Amino acid sequence: MWSTLMKKDKRSVLRKLTSSERQRIFDLVEMSESSSNVKSVWGWCAIEGNQLELLYINSNTAPKPHSVSFNNLSEPALKEALAKLLTPIKAAYFRCLYLSSTSKHPTGLAFVLSVSSSKCEQQLNRLSYEISSWMTRKEMAKSIKRVRQQYQQKLLNNQIDIDSLTYNNHQLEKRMLYHLSHDSATGMLNRNGLESALITSLNSVPIVNGDAFISVIFVQFTNGERVQARIGCDGLDDLLKDFEKKVTDVTEQIQHIARISTTELALTTVVPAMNEQYLPTLCKKIATIAKQGFIFEDSEVHLHSYMGVANSFHTQNESQLINNAFHAALACKESGELITFFTQADQQDQKAFNQLEHYLLQAVRNDDLILYFQPKVDIKTQKWIGAEVLLRWKHPVLGEMSNEALIHMAEQNGLIIEVGYFVLSNAMDRASEWIEFAPDFCLSINVSAKQICLPAFSNKVMALLEQYELPAHNLELELTESCLVSNFDIAKANINALEALGVKFALDDFGTGYASFNYLKKLPFSALKIDKEFLSNIIDNSQDKSIFRSITNIAKKLNKQVVVEGVETQAQHLFITNEHCDVGQGFYYAKPMPRDIFESELQKQYPLPDKFIIR
Repeated sequence: MWSTLMKKDKRSVLRKLTSSERQRIFDLVEMSESSSNVKSVWGWCAIEGNQLELLYINSNTAPKPHSVSFNNLSEPALKEALAKLLTPIKAAYFRCLYLSSTSKHPTGLAFVLSVSSSKCEQQLNRLSYEISSWMTRKEMAKSIKRVRQQYQQKLLNNQIDIDSLTYNNHQLEKRMLYHLSHDSATGMLNRNGLESALITSLNSVPIVNGDAFISVIFVQFTNGERVQARIGCDGLDDLLKDFEKKVTDVTEQIQHIARISTTELALTTVVPAMNEQYLPTLCKKIATIAKQGFIFEDSEVHLHSYMGVANSFHTQNESQLINNAFHAALACKESGELITFFTQADQQDQKAFNQLEHYLLQAVRNDDLILYFQPKVDIKTQKWIGAEVLLRWKHPVLGEMSNEALIHMAEQNGLIIEVGYFVLSNAMDRASEWIEFAPDFCLSINVSAKQICLPAFSNKVMALLEQYELPAHNLELELTESCLVSNFDIAKANINALEALGVKFALDDFGTGYASFNYLKKLPFSALKIDKEFLSNIIDNSQDKSIFRSITNIAKKLNKQVVVEGVETQAQHLFITNEHCDVGQGFYYAKPMPRDIFESELQKQYPLPDKFIIR
């Protein structure tokens, strides 16, 4: 959260704070809050040589200049320099303390300005949540003890103006406990608070066959991010508070409601014994409340929800119970179901998936993934004109995993960016050697939605092209329609930037999405790949033939290259030849091959000069 704040503020120098420093700033804000009825502007400075440099301040008014000099490292000199630096911000007084330092060489100062500003008040409310969310219960206890000791020492050393700063141990302890367990924007429990509440509930409702049990309902809002973009962070906070009130008004069955993330909630309930309809009925009530709509600035906002439900007879561990509900909610997202219940089979699958995830992480870190290449042929000449890059992984215990399984797992566990970069880098490295004897050979690489929607994606591809000295026209990136749905504007910017260099783009799995034709008009695709589903029954199915011909006719009118994947038989090859398609790919022509075999076959397609040897 701190790095996010700093990146958003151009005045900030990207200096990462340590955990200890974050806690010290939090303590300072707490002490200031307890002695004043107004909120505070806060920030921190670095001490470099004889310069005090402002690193961050949560105020719209940025002091200029950003640094001032001081004569020595004594406390009076540093305080005088800080006062001079912060003069443009009108404040009755300020307080400061050292950040990471030794007794002789302090390296930073944190400060709090006592001012009156509603905007600062909102920022400080968020600050309390963001800082406390890092603190464990143990860290919090240490922090309270440390603040007391520091305060007492400062009083003895006469470093605190007793008239302007009062300190109430009980109040500070109470507030820190609250911020540790609650979302300050909505007042709901946070993840820490929910786990504490579940511990109490699980102890009070022991699991006995046929008796009541605890359930966690994990609620995700499919349109949550869009709603937030429309009404803002504060608007979404208010909407969720309204949602919480409606849920508690309609049913008394909910024990706790917690905000797990910006657009995710978790609810707990005690399920009565022998009542199979209790949970489905309750979940439908919750979904109905979300759909009914909420008024925001004279307009109506609707939330679309799906829910994962986990029960305490699968686990008595509070954290695992929440995780089980979360994974059930993910299953909803994939299946399209409104409600999914976590089962014993899911538990076993999750254990296996977690183990597999661990193995994959090791494989990515150790460069154990293997690239395979499947040729793409010119249908008229049967010559290899390119290849699609596929990923394989041979695990000593699990055996070989396919490209589809690997990509799916990488997308599920957040490794898709690393895996995608591995494929791009290694494939472009090989292609840079092949073009010495096959100058027009084009390498096709699949790109995921998360990759193409990264603002820096085009720059990374450009850097790799330069690093491996690969001409842009020798690279083709394949995108599915789903890649473009999540963030079209960023995807379009990346595509346009790379296309301007000469990189080619193909729309993969064409014909399976509702908006494919629309994307052909809006984006500079040079080719479309007809999904293999249309080819599997093409010989005997007249409807598939009609759809196939319609697609190829449109492609020709738009001057797009037609690539047909999944060609497995001579009959299919003859059909696409008669339909004047351009490129074929499939087992009929060649199976995917590891690098050494592929390069050997490629040499036969493009005979090498005697002096050239592939590494």
